[in-house]
Amino acid sequence: MHLFATSVFAAEVAPISAADPGVYQLLIPLLVVLPIAGFAFTALFGRRLQLTIGRWAAELVPVGLIVATWLVALAIIVPALQHAEPFGEHGLEVKLWTWIPAGGFTVDMAFHVDALTAALLVVVTTIGMLVHLYSVGYMAHDPATWRFFGYLNLFMFSMLVLVLASSWLLVFAGWELVGLSSYLLIGFWYTRRSAALAAKKAFIVNRVGDVGFALGIMAIFVNTGTMNIQESLAKLTTVGASFPVPLPLVALLVFAGAMGKSAQFPLHVWLPDAMEGPTPVSALIHAATMVNAGVYLIARANPLFASAQEAMVVVAAIGIFTAIFAASIAFTQTDIKRVLAYSTLSQLGYMFAALGVGAWTAAIFHLMTHGFFKGLLFLGSGSVIHAVHEEQDMNRMGGLWRKIPITHWTMLVGTIAIAGIPPLAGFFSKDEILGEAFKFAWFDGLAMGYVVWGVGLVVAMMTAFYMWRLMGKTFYGESRVDPHVEPKIHESPWQMTLPLVLLAIPSAILGILLTWPGPPLGPLFGVEGTAPLTTWLEPVFATSEEILARGTHEYQLFGIDGWLILASVAVATIGLVVGMILFGFFRTRGRTSTVQAITNANGATRFLYRASLNKWWLDDLNDLLFIRIGGRVAAFAWWFDRTIIDGAVNGVGFVTRDAGGGLRRIQTGRVQNYALGIAIGLLVMAVSFLLIVGQPR
Repeated sequence: MHLFATSVFAAEVAPISAADPGVYQLLIPLLVVLPIAGFAFTALFGRRLQLTIGRWAAELVPVGLIVATWLVALAIIVPALQHAEPFGEHGLEVKLWTWIPAGGFTVDMAFHVDALTAALLVVVTTIGMLVHLYSVGYMAHDPATWRFFGYLNLFMFSMLVLVLASSWLLVFAGWELVGLSSYLLIGFWYTRRSAALAAKKAFIVNRVGDVGFALGIMAIFVNTGTMNIQESLAKLTTVGASFPVPLPLVALLVFAGAMGKSAQFPLHVWLPDAMEGPTPVSALIHAATMVNAGVYLIARANPLFASAQEAMVVVAAIGIFTAIFAASIAFTQTDIKRVLAYSTLSQLGYMFAALGVGAWTAAIFHLMTHGFFKGLLFLGSGSVIHAVHEEQDMNRMGGLWRKIPITHWTMLVGTIAIAGIPPLAGFFSKDEILGEAFKFAWFDGLAMGYVVWGVGLVVAMMTAFYMWRLMGKTFYGESRVDPHVEPKIHESPWQMTLPLVLLAIPSAILGILLTWPGPPLGPLFGVEGTAPLTTWLEPVFATSEEILARGTHEYQLFGIDGWLILASVAVATIGLVVGMILFGFFRTRGRTSTVQAITNANGATRFLYRASLNKWWLDDLNDLLFIRIGGRVAAFAWWFDRTIIDGAVNGVGFVTRDAGGGLRRIQTGRVQNYALGIAIGLLVMAVSFLLIVGQPR
C-alpha cells in the first residue's frame, strides 16, 4: 500500500531560514542542551526550591524547558520532512567539535537530522512533553518530585542524543545513558524492594544486548575504518567489496543491542517488571523512548541489513515470535500495567517483523501511531490507579466508566486504535505491515512474508481480545472496588486528563492524516497535491530498496489490498466482539462463568492458562539457570579461586618468606662467627673427603 500524508507536519510552512543553515546549526544542538540544562538545574537547586518555595518551583524549569524543546523540535521537523533546504533528501549534519582525534580513529561530536530523525522527534518530544505535564498531577504528593523531574529531563536528553547522533559511538553513548536513566526511573521508589530489583533486572538484561551492540560497532569500524553512520553504511554497501567481518555477523551483533532495548525474546523479561516505576515512567519507556530505540537502530542501519538478508530473516522470525508470545501472556495478566507492558512487547514484535521483511516505512509508521495510543493507554492506566487509590489489580476494579468518564472515553479510543479497527490510527499502520508482508510473499516470493502475515493476523485478533478484557474488567460490569475506597473515587486533575485528551486525538486521526491521498484534508493543511510518508522516508530507505530489488506493486483497493484489509478488520472485530461477550460492555455484565468454564474445560486449556499466567515460566527458567545454577557455579569458581589459585600463590609466598626468615638468623654481622662457619664447613668437607677416599675399591 502507498502511504500518503497530509498532516500538520507536512504543511507548507516556510522554514525559519531556508537560505541560512546557520539557524539550524544553533537549533539542532539546542534540542539536547535544553533537557540537560533542566537536569542540571533541578539536580542542583530542585530540592531547595521544593522545600523553601514549593513543589511548583521545582517543576517549573524542567517542565518549561521540555516544552521549549518541543517547540524547537517543531521548527526542525517541518523542513526536515519536507526535504527543504538546508536538509535536502540526505539530511543536515551539524559538527560541534572533534570528540576523539586519535590518528586513524576520529570521532566527531556531531548530530545528523533527516526525515527519519524528524519522524522520531515527533514522537519523542511530543509524548515526552505530555508525560512531563501529566507527572505534575500524578506526582503531586511525592516528597521527591524534584528528583523525578530531574530524571525525566535526563531521560529526554539521553534519547535525543541517541536519535540525533551522527556516529555509532555517540549513538552508543546515548544508548547507555538511556539505560542509566531508565534504571534511575524504574527504581525511583527505591525503598520498595520490588522496584529496586526491577531496576537492577532492567539494567543487567540490557547490558547483555549492549555487549553485542558494542561488538557490532567495533566490527563496523574494522570493516569501514570510520565511525560516521552515513559514511560507514555507504562503504558497507559498496558493490563487490569484501570485509574482514562478514556482514550477516555484523548485522546480528547490532540486532542484539536492539533486542535488549526493545525487549525482544529472550531479552524481554525486564520490561514487565519495569512497571514498578511510576506510571509516567511506564508511558515514557514503553511508548516514546527506550523501547523504540531498537526499532530506530535497525531502521537507521537498513542498508546493512538489506545487504545481509540472512540477518533480516532472524529479525523477522524473532519479531513475529515475540508478537504472539507476548500476546499470549497478556491474555491472563491481572495487573493493568502488565497487560499493557506485554502489549508493548507484542507491538514491538510487529515492528521488527516489518523490518525483517523490508517494510521499512510501515515499521516507522507503526512506531509513530503506537507511540501515541500506547502512551495514551499507559497514562490512562495511571489515571485509573490514581482514582482507585493505587490499586493495580483489575479484579478489584469494575464499573468505573461513569465515575472517571474522561479516563474511560480516552482509553476506549486507545483500545480501539490498538485493536486495529478503522478509522483509528492503529488500523492503518498495522494493516500496512500485514499487507506489505503478504505482498512481498505473493509477488516477490519472500516466504517469510506469509509467516509474518499469518501470525500477525492471529496476533491482531488476540490484541483486540485482551485489550477489551482490560476495558471490561476495569470499567464495565459490577464494581469490585474496596468498599472503603469506592466513595472516594474521582476523576484525575486536569494536569492528568489534558494529556489524555491530547493523546486521544492523534490516536484517532493520525492514521487518516498519514494515509489520506488528497482533498479535503490536503487543501485544509495547505498541501499541494500529496505528501506521502513514503516520500518523506524514501531517501532514507532508497539504498535498501535498490539492494532488495523488489517490484513496485500498485495499490488495489478492489483487489488484493481490499481483501487484505477485510481480513485484518475481520479478525480484529472478532477479537473485540468475543471480548465484549465475555467481559461486558457498558451496563452489560461479562460472563465470568463462561470464562472459567473455558479455562477449566480440559487438561490442555488448564495447562495453557497456567502457562500464560506464569509467563511460560521464563522467569522461573532464568532464575534456575542464572540465579540458582549460575550462582552455585559462581560460588564454586570463587571458592576455587580463593582456595586453589590464591592458596597456591600465597603458599609460594609463605614458603619463601619463612625460608628467608630462617636464613636471616645466621646473618649476625660478626666476622668471628663467619670464620667459625667457614672452618666448620672446611672440616666437614675434609672429613667427608677422607671417608669417601678411604672406602675400599
